[in-house]
Amino acid sequence: MLELSRAEARGIMLSAQGLFAQGSTARVSEIDLLNLIERLGVVQIDTINVVERTQYLVLWSRLGPYQPGLLDALLHPGRHTFEYWSHAASIVPMRDYVYYRPKMLRYAEHMWQGNQEWLALNPDIVRGTLDTVMRNGPMASADFERDASARRTGPWHWYGPKESRRALEILWTTGHLMVHSRRAGQKVYDVRERILGEVFGEAVPGDHELPDEAARLRHFVRRTSRALGVVTPSWLWDYFRLAPPASSRRNRRSGATELLDELASAGDVIPARVDGFGEPAYIHREQLARLDRMRQGERPTRTTLLSPFDSLIWDRARARELFDYEVCFEAYVPPPKRRYGYYCLAILHQGSLVGRIDPKMDRQGRRLIARTVYLEPDVPVSDDLVAGICAALRELGRFLAAEQIVVERSEPEHLADVLQQYLAALT
Repeated sequence: MLELSRAEARGIMLSAQGLFAQGSTARVSEIDLLNLIERLGVVQIDTINVVERTQYLVLWSRLGPYQPGLLDALLHPGRHTFEYWSHAASIVPMRDYVYYRPKMLRYAEHMWQGNQEWLALNPDIVRGTLDTVMRNGPMASADFERDASARRTGPWHWYGPKESRRALEILWTTGHLMVHSRRAGQKVYDVRERILGEVFGEAVPGDHELPDEAARLRHFVRRTSRALGVVTPSWLWDYFRLAPPASSRRNRRSGATELLDELASAGDVIPARVDGFGEPAYIHREQLARLDRMRQGERPTRTTLLSPFDSLIWDRARARELFDYEVCFEAYVPPPKRRYGYYCLAILHQGSLVGRIDPKMDRQGRRLIARTVYLEPDVPVSDDLVAGICAALRELGRFLAAEQIVVERSEPEHLADVLQQYLAALT
């Protein structure tokens, strides 16, 4: 059994997640984006756009600036990816379609209860919405008329007064519709058969050809171990929001251990002990070479900023256990009660999570604003750290087409002036 320090475990996970070394200076291609999505297995989608939507930021954090339209093109016209519920609403590789189709067929197991109740009460609206898309071709919610008398009932009325919007979401969850493309960020839907016909031609997988639940579970366990590089039983279920088999639901950890032990028997992962962990860990075999290099002196070098929905840190318990870091997401916290800000980006610096930035992109003024830069209490301000944060801000600024970067304040207080002076010296 391998014996690892926590620093080695962090390095392995960063390596698997594409966050170990500085990004290439070469122009990022569509193939680069697809390879990264294949490597991660899933990229979470979110609509918050205070700097950029998370699905674009996750790829930027690893590859550096690229043309956002390349990610859209993987969905349409490329059909290399599709959108469905995975960790949450997510971008996933099209080659995994057959492993998601059973989830579509068993939508009642994961559909929000409110939507299930609405579906039961409004079958005619859902059927009519589907018929309209079948007849007209790809459509977004904006293409449907709304009842002029309908009104939003409150700030948490998620779907608003437009019944078709809710019907489209339900039809997507049930697998009758798929996301055809994106129009200015808005989902455009089409019937599943037409989209799959573009991908598979006449060889569209039938529902009778799908993998059984055991094969589906093994597939996602393999994907999780490869995407994380190092995994413990406690971390296994979250990455793809897997439901344990019925025999394991009373003891999720023992069920996860059994599945990971099967992977170890097959040679896909190597059992390990990580210093300070109270349970076994499993290292993916692809990361053994990285472990050897780290033991010869190699260290993580990348400094970048991470969305709160980044796959490295979306599991808050895992981020706490491995990185000693509390992930911050306060968008739904009333402003007077926020400690850090509406939408903070974590600062990854050379293998450690050292702080967070409360950012805003002023698109009209073409300014990237770091409203506050926070360092963790035990992180010293060093020349290396200042250079890394400034390089990450400049890289994000290029991605967002910002012409100016402004650091307004910081904790510790003097850091803001140091960062602003360093940035000024680079221009």
